[in-house]
Amino acid sequence: MAKKQKAQKKKSAPAPAQPLAALYRLDPGTPRGDAVRAVLQEQGIRMRTVPAERLGDPVGAIAGVKGFHPLRTPYTGEVPEAEFMLLANVPGPQLDVLLAAMREADCSVPCKAQLTQHNRVWPFATLVREVSCEHQMIADANENGL
Repeated sequence: MAKKQKAQKKKSAPAPAQPLAALYRLDPGTPRGDAVRAVLQEQGIRMRTVPAERLGDPVGAIAGVKGFHPLRTPYTGEVPEAEFMLLANVPGPQLDVLLAAMREADCSVPCKAQLTQHNRVWPFATLVREVSCEHQMIADANENGL
């Protein structure tokens, strides 16, 4: 009987987190937003729309990471203009398939990032701005033949 009680007390391993794409400025009802969402749905990736008032929330809260919570007050800072996609819990092989499907559907999102241990504490707006600036620097370098 003691073994049975111990077995009942053992906790089962937590289920792996589901892949998620948090989308900013890729709203439903817009041509690009709908195209991106169709590919994500096809790939079985959950979607979350990030409205401007949530830009101050930690990236971990946007991605639904346990222990992270949205801010109590809406974001009032500068609103980034870039379309952005945050991917969480998307393993490498699935990411490769997703990006290929987005290219094939002609709906690639240039500014995107994976959730990391480092960026999960950043305000979402900061991540969008940083990635957008990096993307612009690379585009400028390519244009100048560097």
